[in-house]
Amino acid sequence: MENKDLLYDRVPPLAYLYLNRPDIKNAFTSEMLDSLYRKLQEADLDHEIKVIIIKGKGEAFCAGADIRDMVSGKLRSWGMKKYLTEKVQRIPLLLQQLKKPTIASIDGPAYGGGFDLALACDLRIASQRATFCSTVVRIGLAPGGGAGYFLPRLIGMSKALELLLTGKVLSAEEALKIGLADRVVPVDSLDRETSALAHEIAQWPLPSLVATKKALYHGIKSELEAHLEYMSSQLALLTETKGHKQSVKKIAATIGIPLPDGDL
Repeated sequence: MENKDLLYDRVPPLAYLYLNRPDIKNAFTSEMLDSLYRKLQEADLDHEIKVIIIKGKGEAFCAGADIRDMVSGKLRSWGMKKYLTEKVQRIPLLLQQLKKPTIASIDGPAYGGGFDLALACDLRIASQRATFCSTVVRIGLAPGGGAGYFLPRLIGMSKALELLLTGKVLSAEEALKIGLADRVVPVDSLDRETSALAHEIAQWPLPSLVATKKALYHGIKSELEAHLEYMSSQLALLTETKGHKQSVKKIAATIGIPLPDGDL
């Protein structure tokens, strides 16, 4: 079932997912999170898609949970736990499991759950007016959407503690300086620069992109010996792919190495 709060635009080799509640800074609804989950899966299974981009409509990326749901009591006690486990937390889990690289294209505020969503993506490109804030301590809560996991891995433990414990708002330039944002670009260039970065990635064979993403996520939680053993098996498989064989042939022809008869 389609949901008007989450728009999906398929432009192979890219897929765009738009959070679409610009009047309230793209705050989550349960239905939006369900649609985001389904469309991320759909894009990941689409053989013509190589990179997935998440954006917010209007002048915000995402403000996270809708404060009106907190005021109404929907997000209290076990209602909060149910919302987190069944709606919010499965998104960062899925983003790490996706085969395709993901990019958060951030314009305006990425606050609360929107901050968590940006962190869970593989890459973050921000406009000059983007701002970042966990916000949880500001409303008497703690990071429950993945910030406690992703943030120290991105910027280090002490800096992550500082940001989460103070509820500080970071400018785009501050986020770039500490490694929270990968690139910062002018507001009117964000769409173009996001697309350019995605196409820069998508020019390469999909099996290579998939294996490279897996390599990093496997490596960060593995011992070196286990990681190297895992990667030797991955490369053995990659040597049999069409993309590898075509690339080797192209390079060989360019530098004048004769090709063997038959299959490479």
